[in-house]
Amino acid sequence: MIEKATTPATTSTDASTATGTTSSQPVPRSGRLRSRARNVSPSTKAGFGFFIRVFALLAALITLWILATPLMAYPDEPSHTIKAAAVARGQFFPGPGESYGNGVHVKVPSFIANVDSQRCFAFDKGKPAGCAPAIPLGDTYTTIGVTSAGLYNPFYYWFVGLPSLFMSGAPAIFAMRIVSGLMSAAFYAAGFTALSRLRHPKWPMAAAAIATTPMVFFLATGVNPNSLEVAASMAAFCGLVSVLENSRQLHLARPGILAVGISAATLANTRNVSLLWLLCGAIVACLFFRGADILAIFRNRLLLIVAGLSAIGVALGVIWNFVMLAAPPSAGEAPAGISNAVEGLRPTNAFVTMLDRSFDFVNQYIGVAGWLDAPVPQAVLIFWNMLLMALVLLVFLMRPARLQLGFWAAIGMLAVVPAAVQAALVTSSGFIWQGRYSLPLFTIAVISAGLALRFRKFHSSLISRRLTKILLWATCAAHVYGFVYILRRYVVGIPDFANWLVMFTKPDWQPPLSWEVLTVLFAITLVIAAAQLYRFLYPGLPFLPSSASRALRWVTRRPAATATVAEPLRRQDAVERQGVQ
Repeated sequence: MIEKATTPATTSTDASTATGTTSSQPVPRSGRLRSRARNVSPSTKAGFGFFIRVFALLAALITLWILATPLMAYPDEPSHTIKAAAVARGQFFPGPGESYGNGVHVKVPSFIANVDSQRCFAFDKGKPAGCAPAIPLGDTYTTIGVTSAGLYNPFYYWFVGLPSLFMSGAPAIFAMRIVSGLMSAAFYAAGFTALSRLRHPKWPMAAAAIATTPMVFFLATGVNPNSLEVAASMAAFCGLVSVLENSRQLHLARPGILAVGISAATLANTRNVSLLWLLCGAIVACLFFRGADILAIFRNRLLLIVAGLSAIGVALGVIWNFVMLAAPPSAGEAPAGISNAVEGLRPTNAFVTMLDRSFDFVNQYIGVAGWLDAPVPQAVLIFWNMLLMALVLLVFLMRPARLQLGFWAAIGMLAVVPAAVQAALVTSSGFIWQGRYSLPLFTIAVISAGLALRFRKFHSSLISRRLTKILLWATCAAHVYGFVYILRRYVVGIPDFANWLVMFTKPDWQPPLSWEVLTVLFAITLVIAAAQLYRFLYPGLPFLPSSASRALRWVTRRPAATATVAEPLRRQDAVERQGVQ
């Protein structure tokens, strides 16, 4: 999303000469974690600056989605909100007498225990969110809440539940959402940063932008570890790719090393199935590189240290899963109506059925908000399907065919792995799979298409740049259209007739700041993100007209692009225009 700062790798001799030291002085070993800020390599500094800029953009977009989504309009959010408040108050383990069927009983503030009343509009797309009762700020006395997430690892919930300790009412729940969203934004930013360290980063970065569908933003709006699971899977995969590509000069891949270590430990402490996504991502990443590259990374001291620390976090997550096998009866049962077990259905039938439904989940990868009752418009679905098909067709053109291996492995995993997991659960829970559960594999598959294309020339001709601008503007329009359409679902409902004008004249529900202000802010932030992505793909060239570019540089405090980068392309434009004339 942000222009890449390229820094050539230097040898130990070059580094000592630049700093005025002599060759007799000891040179730090490659991979050692330096403690002094002045010894941090320029590439590491550039990676951190890139991370901060991408994180700021993603955090802004996610926060706007959070404000635009009514409380408890996220699937299973009531149970996860109660779980977070309970964990923040030290209730980590379900004990005997705390489970009476349909989940675990915990002690939380009353405004948290009663959040289920907020979802009065769920499953009815024609019903606005104005039916939800107000949440009194003083409703803080301790009472019993019931959560079906009682067996989930407390790691995520402890962080998210902290605002409920010193806040109350709707502000407390929005603050919990924002903490969750910022955690996801950090991991997504880490993934983009790792991709920026590749030697050929443009196609992978473009693919990662395509993988950031409206559904990705929506999943980051609610209190639910699902979004963190997707973001950490993306960060771990991109980080490992960056490490493998820079296996001979790992000082350039330090952001990737940290991304892999932290993401792996985080994934192990989100949901039981999360480590499966980590394994799939590792297999796909390794298929893009040679065995020598894989072996070379284990000679780096920093990587071994991070891997050791990450292994501790993974072990803790695995231990939690084993401990929960001895949880009280019915502690992990879902409320009535969620579990839909089918008697006599064999796992093999469930597996084949899931394979048959593989393409049915594509819409949920792109955007189905709410309790699966608020899909984005068909125009948005068509546009994203066009982008995805274009990526697949370009992968077909890559030669040698070995460059495609990782991508097709990712596509196969996207179809087979969810089917296998659903088959294992069908006898106890029935068909419970939703597209959002597979989103980690979808993200890996889309980015894999960009990795397969990374050696393909990213053309900078006038026509190519104009086409890129058109696609970026169309992407912004699709995101905004989906955002406004989902707002319409909650502001006035979506009946069988058009009611756009009613949003202005008689809204039934208004989010914080009003839906009009949120939409304008969302559109502006998207344009800034598109401009920064364009500058990454075409360094030194503005995405917006000159006057708008100057205003954007002032807002983002970015220095003006140097003429030395843009001038050759301007001369190329002049030649192309003359040829057309």
